[in-house]
Amino acid sequence: MSRLHYHYKTVIVQDLLETFEYKNLNQIPSIDKITLNCGLKFNNFNYKQLGPILVAFESLTGQRPTITRSVKDNASLKVRSGMVSGVKTTLRKEKMYLFLEQFILTALPRIKYFEGFPLVSLTQDGHFSLRFNPLDCLVLETEYEKFNNIGPIDIVITTQNSSYEESLVLFTGFQLPLIQKDESVLPLPTPQ
Repeated sequence: MSRLHYHYKTVIVQDLLETFEYKNLNQIPSIDKITLNCGLKFNNFNYKQLGPILVAFESLTGQRPTITRSVKDNASLKVRSGMVSGVKTTLRKEKMYLFLEQFILTALPRIKYFEGFPLVSLTQDGHFSLRFNPLDCLVLETEYEKFNNIGPIDIVITTQNSSYEESLVLFTGFQLPLIQKDESVLPLPTPQ
């Protein structure tokens, strides 16, 4: 069990129980899955350029990504049906918590001038979406020449059984830095 998963089971669940007073333990919000997606940032596709992206995703997430292909033709983008458009992977259970722990503890502190994620990234359903440059990670920074063609990675954290307020308490419990529109760091909610 990762440290973040243990922290969720011991501390965050208790905070949620005190704050929202659930009648059933199955009502407690939790993270269901983390989906990572990376589109190719070049039009003239070469299969040799796909290798570093696959290696980068595998080193970041610990599992091999799937290759996504375009469904329709698009003449303005010079995309034909069946061409490779990117890679994606879905993390669940223990790998999800290990990735989130690595992301929060090592990748976010290394980003220059990073103050936090805006609350606009949090949807009304409680899902959280963000985008980051994978070269900010320590794993990929050592071999910059191989991975400099990788575009930004979109990360969607899907929650289960949560509303906006519940997921706000959940993500602040995970120490994910969230900022309000007035650029102040969001305080941790106090139990009632």
